[in-house]
Amino acid sequence: MLLLFFGALAPAGASPQAAKADVTFSRDIAPVVYKNCASCHRTGGVGPFTLTSYDDVKKRARLIASVVEKRVMPPWKGETEIGAFVGARRLSDEQIGKIRQWAEAGAAEGASAGATKLPPFNQGWQLGTPDLVVKMAEPYTVPAEGQDIYRAFVIPLDIPPGKFLKAAEFRPGNRSVVHHAELLQEGEGKARKLDALDPGPGFKVSMSGPGERLSGSLGFWTPGKDALPLPDGHSLVWRRGADLVLVLHLSPAGKPVAEQSTIGLHLTSEAPKRGMSPLLIDSNDRINIPPGEKAYRLTASQTLPQETEVLGLFPHMHLLGKEFTAIARTPDGARRTLLRIGDWDFKWQNYYELVSPVRFPPGTRIDVEWVFDNSAENPRNPSRPPKPVHFGEQTTDEMAGFLIDVSSASTAASGDSSPMALDADGDGLLDAAELAAAAGGTKKAREIVKRYDKNGDGKLSADEIPAKGK
Repeated sequence: MLLLFFGALAPAGASPQAAKADVTFSRDIAPVVYKNCASCHRTGGVGPFTLTSYDDVKKRARLIASVVEKRVMPPWKGETEIGAFVGARRLSDEQIGKIRQWAEAGAAEGASAGATKLPPFNQGWQLGTPDLVVKMAEPYTVPAEGQDIYRAFVIPLDIPPGKFLKAAEFRPGNRSVVHHAELLQEGEGKARKLDALDPGPGFKVSMSGPGERLSGSLGFWTPGKDALPLPDGHSLVWRRGADLVLVLHLSPAGKPVAEQSTIGLHLTSEAPKRGMSPLLIDSNDRINIPPGEKAYRLTASQTLPQETEVLGLFPHMHLLGKEFTAIARTPDGARRTLLRIGDWDFKWQNYYELVSPVRFPPGTRIDVEWVFDNSAENPRNPSRPPKPVHFGEQTTDEMAGFLIDVSSASTAASGDSSPMALDADGDGLLDAAELAAAAGGTKKAREIVKRYDKNGDGKLSADEIPAKGK
């Protein structure tokens, strides 16, 4: 079949070798490599070598052909049937075939006239120069040995009035010890009190900290995750006086390592027009993976009670993860794959944001399956010999989670689940205009203000807002 494919590319009377020779770097290979590889494989990038010139690519031509055929590179795991993902780097079969042809035919450079030029890249920050850069106040030293550590760090944050968060780009000081990071907004002073009680930098937490996770891709960082702005129509209100709480999952690396993370924040003047809320599906309480099991399966399902737009997807497993599948089954019997990862790799966990939101009707059921490999043949298995594995916060434990960021008519316009998140002007008070989007219109919002406005100022303070269920 491979010979027939190559033969089909050749003009009448030409040999397969001649067809291979027609593939050149300048015309055929550079556009693919520069778009999909050079953003990491460049000076200052995370790749171990550069792929920004003909000479760079030529000397690794056969290696490149091998890893793209195996789909090891470029590192893009997710497949879907519901649209396109932002920033997708998955090569087509045609592109992979041309790279193989080019490598086998001697890696010709081709004419320089009209050759594809290397695009400009942002230096340091994926999304360009941030509007604000914040940093942990002091380094935290991860010990050489011992169990994984969950620790939270308070970072005071003052967003100018009339500005909203659009993107957050996390940069670990030392990737070797940072398992993942979570970014929270906390406005009640709880984090500062806990920090004051702990003598070291930051304070100890269990998996998460006080506050609310930032919306969408802003809320966390994992190895291999791209920095992405919130979708069109979405931004995040930063409440006046609130702190940014950074929760780090840290893993000892065999020697003491000081970690001091940095976060670049991108702002916008556009207030949120739509709301975003997380839908979590997991099977953590049923994780019981016996040693030697090559395909241990867990499933979970959830039915959408109302019409829902899907914005972004984030699956999560640890080192034993092997496959992941999430399928949407609509009431009319249709079946569509939301996300499929056939070769899970803990080092390449991405947040899959859709180019265009996809709407599902009420009654749509989301079916999720996680597959784990706890055999000795799994090169990523941290236990030799394999041991029984259960749910837990250590890297050697496992998790089975799936986060879906959704938008619906009942979602608060700020993308934040707390009432005060609707405070668009940052004055610490809610007026009828700020409540309208979440309350079902201006009339309903005015009724809410009138009902709970104790001091008669026409607005609601945090003390006047009733607790949930009252």
